[in-house]
Amino acid sequence: MDASRREKRAHGTQGFPFQIYSAPEAQDSDLVPYHWHPEMEIITVLQGQVRVMIADKQYIGQEGDIFFVGAGQLHEIRGGVGNLFRAFVFPMDFLQFRRADIAQSELLAPLSEGLLRFPSYVSADTEIGKALFSELKKMIRICANQPFGHQLLVKSSLLYIIGSLAAAQLLTQHPMHPKEEYRVQLLRKIVEYLGEHCTEKLRLADVAAQFGLSPQYFCSFFKENSGRTLVQHINFLRIERASRLLRETDQPILEISLSVGFENVSYFIKRFREVYGCTPTEYRKSVAKKQI
Repeated sequence: MDASRREKRAHGTQGFPFQIYSAPEAQDSDLVPYHWHPEMEIITVLQGQVRVMIADKQYIGQEGDIFFVGAGQLHEIRGGVGNLFRAFVFPMDFLQFRRADIAQSELLAPLSEGLLRFPSYVSADTEIGKALFSELKKMIRICANQPFGHQLLVKSSLLYIIGSLAAAQLLTQHPMHPKEEYRVQLLRKIVEYLGEHCTEKLRLADVAAQFGLSPQYFCSFFKENSGRTLVQHINFLRIERASRLLRETDQPILEISLSVGFENVSYFIKRFREVYGCTPTEYRKSVAKKQI
């Protein structure tokens, strides 16, 4: 999965647009670079420690912690060996009622339109965090067993989560201002461009020119809104692609290094170790052991 830009995959089915993603089902899920999609996403940590970046804020999630990613929000997930999480993805209008009522007009519609916003993070140490974590685990069991009517049980759990957040006053009003809309749209375009061209030789001046920006403004804008420099982001995208090739092919390390855009294999190994805590060779061996 090339998760560095807008996802084009269908989440769930047309009749039931809801999907739970887990590490065993998605080989890229231990490292999911910056991406966005029009659906809502709830991420919860089941084991270990998972780094989640939402917009320009980074969180370190422990077991039981929950993250909410609004429709269209850029986000990134770093799991790694021994760290498990689940991602629940669905469109907000999936929960709206055919007959309008107060719940829809005051909660569901404003959430769908972006006028109300979910909290980015709910700690496992809070009472509401414990209650929501329990509800998410219940949804996992329901989807695994799929009893008759499981679709309605899933929807009721999602509505329970929204109602609980509203009762705890954790939903906040968030009208989108023109300046913020411009910032979000520009960052999306930059992330999409870098995702498509990250294996090529990219110069700062050329990338900035693609968006009609000066190199100085581009650098400050990207760092302020993504939390990392252009070089750091490009390296991260290349490492993600390299990890996929290490898992799925038997290509030599040097060949992989060159194919993802690193001209110096020593530099590639150094950057890979920074992300995964091991060399590419060690990573490939650890993946092979899991598959035995």
